[in-house]
Amino acid sequence: MKSSIHSNKLVTGLLANILIITSGSAQGTFTVKSLTKSIPLETYLMIAVILVELALVLFLITMMFQFLGLYKTKTATIEAPVAKPSLFQRLNKTVAIEDEIQLDLNHNYDGIRELDNKTPNWWTYAFYFTILFAVVYLYRMFVSESIPSQLTELKAENQRAEASMTQLLATTANNVDEKNVTLLGTEDIIKGSMTYKANCAVCHGVSGEGNVVGPNLTDDYWLHNGSIKDIFKTIKYGFPEKGMKSWAADFSPLQIAQLSSYVKSLHGSNPPNAREKQGALFVESDGMVVDSMQVTK
Repeated sequence: MKSSIHSNKLVTGLLANILIITSGSAQGTFTVKSLTKSIPLETYLMIAVILVELALVLFLITMMFQFLGLYKTKTATIEAPVAKPSLFQRLNKTVAIEDEIQLDLNHNYDGIRELDNKTPNWWTYAFYFTILFAVVYLYRMFVSESIPSQLTELKAENQRAEASMTQLLATTANNVDEKNVTLLGTEDIIKGSMTYKANCAVCHGVSGEGNVVGPNLTDDYWLHNGSIKDIFKTIKYGFPEKGMKSWAADFSPLQIAQLSSYVKSLHGSNPPNAREKQGALFVESDGMVVDSMQVTK
């Protein structure tokens, strides 16, 4: 309080001096030199202290406003650069791992979160293409029939395979044996029939019906199994103890293969005067030879 009273006195004295200076200058009897001599040094110091106190008060008021949220200072904000999505993200409509929170459906099971991922455009268009393809395929297959059926393709493939087999046997005839021989085509069967009539009909009959010497070749019963490989082996090596000679020295491997294919073609022909059943029942399924003792009929 005393300090305030003293300050007021000084301020009052200062104002009085200013008035005196003003009146003196108006009368022309007061000079600047007399003004400086009449104001003591303490007055200047007091003015300086007052200015500092005013600045301190303004500073404290500003701090109070900031503390109460009434005054906000402008702060420079630096926005982080937005990363451009990669080509993979653009094609698949995915987001970066750090941004997957935006797709979270709040469905968590056993630590696995469900995300609302969008279906990529390429997948959607591919699905539409399959629908269009199915419509076109059904029309061409069952309406216009411009596409060959499976049976037609199978027939054409079998014809190509038969031609390839004939060509192969023609070039590698001597490499055919009981391990790799296969059923030949129509042309080779016709050639085999000629060989049969010239050499085998005397023991097995003209139609394979059998006679007093040889067994019937047209039924399901065989003395030495009835696959194409078994017949090839029987013709090639023979069974001399049963009256069947070896024809390996008389026929080439190709001729034996043709003859074997012809004998296979006689199965089920049911010729007249066929000889009774001999040997064991032979069943051939999917190319596998099944012994009659293992077959339940």
